Amino acid sequence: MISFNNSFFFDKKGLNLDKNTKYKKNIDLAISSSDKILKEFQNGSNEVLESFTENYQKKIRSIRRKISYQNKKKVVIGLGGSSSGAKALSFYINNEIIFFDNLDYNYFKNFFLENKISDYFFFVISKSGDTFETLALLNLLILESNKIKNHNIFDSILIITENRENALRSFAQKNDIQIIEHNKNIGGRFSILSETGMLPILQDDKIIVEKGSEKFIKLLNNAIDDLSPIKNAAIILTCLDEMKLNMYCNLLYNYRLKHFSYWFHQLHAESLGKHGKGMTPITSICPKDHHSMMQLYLDGPKDKFFNIFSPPDEVYYESFIKQNFVSIESYSPSELLEKQFKSVINVFYDKKIPHRVINISNHKDPLNLIELFSYFILETILLGKMIGIDPFNQPAVQLIKEKIFKK
Repeated sequence: MISFNNSFFFDKKGLNLDKNTKYKKNIDLAISSSDKILKEFQNGSNEVLESFTENYQKKIRSIRRKISYQNKKKVVIGLGGSSSGAKALSFYINNEIIFFDNLDYNYFKNFFLENKISDYFFFVISKSGDTFETLALLNLLILESNKIKNHNIFDSILIITENRENALRSFAQKNDIQIIEHNKNIGGRFSILSETGMLPILQDDKIIVEKGSEKFIKLLNNAIDDLSPIKNAAIILTCLDEMKLNMYCNLLYNYRLKHFSYWFHQLHAESLGKHGKGMTPITSICPKDHHSMMQLYLDGPKDKFFNIFSPPDEVYYESFIKQNFVSIESYSPSELLEKQFKSVINVFYDKKIPHRVINISNHKDPLNLIELFSYFILETILLGKMIGIDPFNQPAVQLIKEKIFKK
């Protein structure tokens, strides 16, 4: 499971926030903002948090048992939050779900040249039902299916969209395609624990989501625990105030977290990037980026906040063989990666670069991802409340859509 180490922020060798007056004010602000979020949950007006609960997850599992994949492989068609969370979880657990999440026509075309369309079941997801990229991909899917005689593609499609008039819903009704209602009160980037994120992933009730999510709601009452979003949001806001940070970097020592970090990009950028505020999220895959980006991180502008994620705890190789590669053979392969991870933390301490360490135990357990989703959703919502912006909307994006379809 996950744990946070925030010692850098309270160590004399680090930032030593214990006596920092801004931090104390930000803790008070985080507590009052957290209380408001809890009240929203308790009065039933925050369905994002409701999706963390056992009651909500039981409803999703009930829906899942009514969907027949007919032993087919799965494809998800959806942009942004309609697919990014499921993609992150699928990649983490080595699930073989295919994702069409961009207008990459070359990839799309080659997929159908190399695979039989009849072998696949398609989840088509758009909250609004009018996402034009999703409609474009669905259109091309039908075009490809028309090339196959006596194949009814509509029997192998499930559509997830809001229960209101929209292009996707009208199409589904016209062609007798199964529809699952997208929760109208849960936006795409917050929807990973809702029907949108979980239905393509769940199989045979192997992931009991609430075991990894429900406990995080209780942390909204806790300002002491290192895993508390209250404590962490206060730390981040204090760093923003005092260090003028503008980048938020995930340093990953487990490659399987790559798509989780890309999911986080949208969560953070779309929720907090408003009115001149917010940090630009980036991802670094380590130790590969030791040989490219690390020079900048260590000796460039001190404008970045880092999450450093621990390496896998699985042992794939017991040892290196003797080849006179003196620099590595005194370690096991796992020890070598761990040594790199810890060395970066030590250097970040020495250079007073703001960072926290996120440790993951039993990396094979999918509940690790559920915990990461749950934690970062709460932290992001809380930060939005604290800096006085609505974390749930994305008004500026509409400007591009207006340009695209302007006559």
